[in-house]
Amino acid sequence: MEVDRALDSAQKVSIVIDALKAGTLKVRKQDETLVRKLLALPRGITGLVDITSLAPEDVSIARAMALAMASLRQEQQEAAGSTESRLHDAQCELFRLFEEIFVGLTGAPSEVVKSQDEIKARMLDRVRDNDNFDDFNAVAGELEQFYQQNAASLFNIAKSLGGVKVVTGGQRTYGPSALAATRVAGLYCDTQLIPDPVAPFFSGNLHLNAMHLQLAIVLFYILPLRPLIDARLPEPPVFIFPSFEEMLEEKDAITQSGIASLMVKVVAPACNANLTTIDELLEFARKDENSFLDAISRERLFVPPGGDPKTVGSAQQAASIYLRELKGIRSDEALSAMERAPRGVLVFNGVLERLRPIYHLMENAEELAAQPMLSQGVHWYYFERCAQAEARELVNEHVLSRESLDVLRALQDDSLTWLANIPIEGLVDLRRNLEHAEFREQLKKCTAQLTSAAPAELEAVTKEVKHALEVMIQRQQKAIKDIEAKYSPKKWAAAVGGALSTAAGASMFFMPALAAASGVTAPVASVIAGLGGGGVAYAREFVGQVVEKRKARKTLLGLLATAHGVSK
Repeated sequence: MEVDRALDSAQKVSIVIDALKAGTLKVRKQDETLVRKLLALPRGITGLVDITSLAPEDVSIARAMALAMASLRQEQQEAAGSTESRLHDAQCELFRLFEEIFVGLTGAPSEVVKSQDEIKARMLDRVRDNDNFDDFNAVAGELEQFYQQNAASLFNIAKSLGGVKVVTGGQRTYGPSALAATRVAGLYCDTQLIPDPVAPFFSGNLHLNAMHLQLAIVLFYILPLRPLIDARLPEPPVFIFPSFEEMLEEKDAITQSGIASLMVKVVAPACNANLTTIDELLEFARKDENSFLDAISRERLFVPPGGDPKTVGSAQQAASIYLRELKGIRSDEALSAMERAPRGVLVFNGVLERLRPIYHLMENAEELAAQPMLSQGVHWYYFERCAQAEARELVNEHVLSRESLDVLRALQDDSLTWLANIPIEGLVDLRRNLEHAEFREQLKKCTAQLTSAAPAELEAVTKEVKHALEVMIQRQQKAIKDIEAKYSPKKWAAAVGGALSTAAGASMFFMPALAAASGVTAPVASVIAGLGGGGVAYAREFVGQVVEKRKARKTLLGLLATAHGVSK
């Protein structure tokens, strides 16, 4: 209880210090001595302010200041509460700004750009042409204003959503693997809450190299989700929310303490030393480097970018890969400092960077009453280590059953990567028809026998899910064959010999507007329109075949079969 009180006090003191530095808090003349004390307070490794030197009466005054500020902020938020009713408007506006930012950086709409290399080439061309990126600067100001006005309400809206709701995370950015995972989970979940990957570029120093290029790349992978946003479905398939991660790490005492505590809980037990704080752990990594690196290697606690927990080498090897992978991503200044650091300190930092996003994911899941969801095996590995260290359950039973989580994870297995071939526009249609809920129930039935006695191994669930998908695809292929059999080509013989007297009627029936309404393309319509009288009878059946096939391919089973075919 005392620890909680101390953390709460540190949090409130931090709020007051930030307000003083920003000039948003004015104090009485008699409090100026206290102000000097507050501004001189030191901070620990994670940025947590150390208030141990303050007298109890000073802490009390600072707490009172913070509470008064919080009350005022609450009144302001309540006055702006109408934003919640603008869920779709806010998300559509956000993606409009994302698109304009992308165009401002690259000079082209996102749908015409095909790769990261093309983004880089376009931006380099603009730099060579001495383009001052005025369009980007203008819309960047709009986006910053949007965040200031809507960030709090968007987070509250994310809290209010129900259904099978997952929150993604575990990584610092949104890239191809995250997009693929979003496509796949869209077949199963009601709503995916995605921490805004663009906001961090506008909220703090990320110590990135070529920051504008990296921003354009993040936009390139988040913008394909726009059709799911613009569809304005009653139950949003995806919802982009601000998670405030950078700001919280910099200013929030609870976050700073939480990250430090998680680092100690995960790493300290492996070190065979009495280490109870993050400062002691860092000192151990610095002074007893060999023991620290041996412990990290033995417990496989440091998996470098692009690494696999199952095959990761020693901590020394991982450190070399870590530095190599960060070249071109981190700023030269940050990378140089990392290269100069002792190996123990570098590995310490590498593990901490792995755990930070997991901490934020767990906190977001708790705040938003959602199931944590990750897109890569390495992130699941760290999530499981963190959950074990903090005695947390892997699954939020109020949102998702353990069996459902296993199915959702199975859908992300490497052998099912073809599921990500399903187009976003197809997902929109499935969601309109609520076929994702039907798909969820079908998979649940397929794995019910596995989980009836006890929790099943993920490998076994994956096997059953793969089998179920194969059966579904076979079912769709049979449906197409049944349609072809229903409209047998043998009728052509009768059609060709028919009279021409009703050709005009056929032409009228297949006028462009009617052809479009029937789902028949212009070339097909024009060919049919030229048939004779007997041809008209067949033509109507031919149209039926085309339309039925098209409908069959737009269903969930049809999209699965198409996606599977594309992967071959």
